[in-house]
Amino acid sequence: MEHITIYKGADRHAAFPHVIRLQDGSLTCVFREAPARPGAASTWEGNEKVSHYHLDDNSCIALVRSTDDGRTWDPATRVVVDQSDGTQDLNMAMAAQLSSGELLLNNHRWFLHVSKEQAESMSPDRKVLAAAHYSERFGEMVADSLYMYRSADGGRTWSAPERFAIDGLTFQPHTGKDGVLEMPGGQLLLMFNATAVSGASSGVYAARSGDGGRTWAQPSLAALDPEGQVGFGEPSLVRLASGRLLSMMRTGEHLYQAYSDDDGWTWQGVKQSPIWGYPAHCIQLRSGRVLCAYGYRRKPFGIRACLSDDEGETWDVSNEIVIRGDGLHRDLGYPASILLEDGRILTVYYFHDEDGMRYIGGSIYSEDEALP
Repeated sequence: MEHITIYKGADRHAAFPHVIRLQDGSLTCVFREAPARPGAASTWEGNEKVSHYHLDDNSCIALVRSTDDGRTWDPATRVVVDQSDGTQDLNMAMAAQLSSGELLLNNHRWFLHVSKEQAESMSPDRKVLAAAHYSERFGEMVADSLYMYRSADGGRTWSAPERFAIDGLTFQPHTGKDGVLEMPGGQLLLMFNATAVSGASSGVYAARSGDGGRTWAQPSLAALDPEGQVGFGEPSLVRLASGRLLSMMRTGEHLYQAYSDDDGWTWQGVKQSPIWGYPAHCIQLRSGRVLCAYGYRRKPFGIRACLSDDEGETWDVSNEIVIRGDGLHRDLGYPASILLEDGRILTVYYFHDEDGMRYIGGSIYSEDEALP
């Protein structure tokens, strides 16, 4: 394993990365950035040096790029896509480039500094986050919606955010672990998790857009527990060479999975996988195997991955790949992977050093050399 630093700020932590290859061959890594605040934001073991608030009124969405196939990442290439105005948290941005060359970036937001009275009035239709150690600093926190950004120049400049909703769903809301997927024929598919109006728990949906991501409709249900015992979230989405769509979804501990053989109109095979970890991201390798990378938030903390030889029907957990096993605590992960030109894999994630600062790291490896 070759471990690299993709981006580390001096006084601002970085987390929740996503990486894509652009049509010009460069790589772009987008992530969330926010101030590093002194003291503990939670009771997580080893988290006492600096606080990494997962919601913050001074957050932003930023990106950096590599022009040498991921070996080096110049901090001077950092671009701020959007900066909070002090009333909201900007969270989890996922990127994609369309065949037209346009870059789309989707993320979700939370309203911060909301009074208890305002939160109560909003709660029938929106999720109110119950997190006392956050609300002491940022007030009540209420879900906003999903947003879309656009770039016509390779991510150097970006449009104003476009808020969008989907009929029949009130939002938690939460972005999935991938950007939009351009389907054969030009329609766009986007996976996310949300709470239906009559639902008791979070479900995973795939919605479509026929106008370049400006409006979204026709959501298909990928996974939902009608008894409300399992909440599904942060879905990944990969289109395999066979045309099958595979999604791995976060739950309490083990990943769940589902697939579609009709371009996402219907979903089957919802089941608990043998993989412990969350959340996940999948790519198909040149060998045809599927790589699923995920955060490992129990000792030894780190980043892991599994391979599948049969499009996710089974996973080789007996040969689990340990990408990182040197984490200090559980506040890490959210990996995303991409194939490099030489066939090796780059998996990006957020991690931490002894100084407690969270940063965007990466590991470069080959599928065979990584196997135990």
